[in-house]
Amino acid sequence: MSRRQWLSSILRPSVMLVIPLSCCLVLAASPVFAEDDGDTESAARLEQLRVSITRLRSILEKVRTKKSRVQNDLRRMEKSISRINRKLRKVRRDIRKQKKNLGGLYRQRTELQAGLKRHRTMLGKQVRASYVMGRQEQLKIVLNQGDPSTVKRALVYFDYLNRSRAEHIQGVIKRLKQLQEVENRIVAEKKMLETLLAKQGVKKKELVKARRGRKKILLALTREIKTKDKKLDRMLQDERELRRVLKAVEQALSDIPAKDLEGKPFAARKGELPWPASGRLLASFGGRRSVGRLKWNGVMIAAARGVNVRVVARGRVAFSDWLRGYGLMVIIDHGDGYMSLYGHNQSLFKEIGEWVEEGDIIASVGNSGGQSRSQLYFELRHKGVPVNPAIWCRRTRGGFASLR
Repeated sequence: MSRRQWLSSILRPSVMLVIPLSCCLVLAASPVFAEDDGDTESAARLEQLRVSITRLRSILEKVRTKKSRVQNDLRRMEKSISRINRKLRKVRRDIRKQKKNLGGLYRQRTELQAGLKRHRTMLGKQVRASYVMGRQEQLKIVLNQGDPSTVKRALVYFDYLNRSRAEHIQGVIKRLKQLQEVENRIVAEKKMLETLLAKQGVKKKELVKARRGRKKILLALTREIKTKDKKLDRMLQDERELRRVLKAVEQALSDIPAKDLEGKPFAARKGELPWPASGRLLASFGGRRSVGRLKWNGVMIAAARGVNVRVVARGRVAFSDWLRGYGLMVIIDHGDGYMSLYGHNQSLFKEIGEWVEEGDIIASVGNSGGQSRSQLYFELRHKGVPVNPAIWCRRTRGGFASLR
């Protein structure tokens, strides 16, 4: 089967035809049920029912439109928070680097001050000795030397030593001054970075607050139209959207040379893969979902917000964006028809087309996509068919999702 063929079969709904509410209502309102009773009272009841149906359709349409608008706002807010988090990571990294540089400069300054102190001590001794001796030292040199050339060399040597000490001290003082200037610049830069971090933190809090408000609205709207049929229909739409994305992924990655995926083939790593994050499994592969006869195509891992999400094997980023039903999602292509999916993230750290190695941090755990709690959705696929992550990933305890 070609890559295009297997991708076209992705997420084929396993079951269940959903009969729209409107069809049921139309049947309920059909004149067939009124044929045996043609009196005015029956006709009036039918007309009233038709009016009620029309009004209900109008209300549902308005609710759906409002919910769709709020979902779009939620998507924009969550993507904005992702961008803010990426900026915060960079700022924190820069601050750590500047603090390290500043520490090195402090050590250099201490060493220079110690050396300067030694030179000042030597100079002080020389000054005191010169004060006691006055110019007797040079006079002794002149009087005790018989050869004028020897006297001249001795005096030149004497002056050279004094100049050398003075020049060396001046050099150390100059170096210390330069070091102080650099230190002042780094302190100023550190303050600037800390100010930026504070501003970013305020902005992030504002976004999180706005997102919570949006989620409250979304929850209230969901309660208005939350029936099993509608929820099932939404899940099927989510899967169709994922199928569409994976088809686009196939086209985008059609140029990957096989030689780019070096090392042990993905297929040979069954039972060896690490889990993308540690945590309790909230939903297992193949388990029944909350409505209808749909089943889980992956696993849901409980993890704290902000926990690192790590890629399970080498590959290339095929998708890194917000996806309906999955929130902020990353899809990694591992070659030979294998893909791994990571959903409901708080932030995404990799761009489409980037190569990643096993263990690289690609995202952070969150609850994007309208989830009520922080969790990671993880899925593996081979030629479009979901496979059980519990079979492919290690069963060792600690550092991986547990099966409690």
